[in-house]
Amino acid sequence: MRKIKYPELKSELKQLAKEIREWKNNRKMDSRRKLGMQQWAVERQVEWRKDKFRHKHIAYCMLRGRKYEQIENFCRVAPDFGRINEIMGEYEQETLRISA
Repeated sequence: MRKIKYPELKSELKQLAKEIREWKNNRKMDSRRKLGMQQWAVERQVEWRKDKFRHKHIAYCMLRGRKYEQIENFCRVAPDFGRINEIMGEYEQETLRISA
């Protein structure tokens, strides 16, 4: 069986990873002064993007045939599987339209 790579989802993951790195660099005092933001606001931006990345990454891996246990061996907070199924549904429909 040929595995589908889901290029749209993968490019979104790459973009989110890039945004996370950029926001992490904004944690420094000089960067925050330029942006005019407080430390908590920058941290909130990082955490929001990390959470979004985590759920999309799990959905991407599950679409490619992995089980959740293989993706995350240990986690303190369980992911929202409703959100993961929603993401998987979006991208499964897109690939079905392309192949039909």
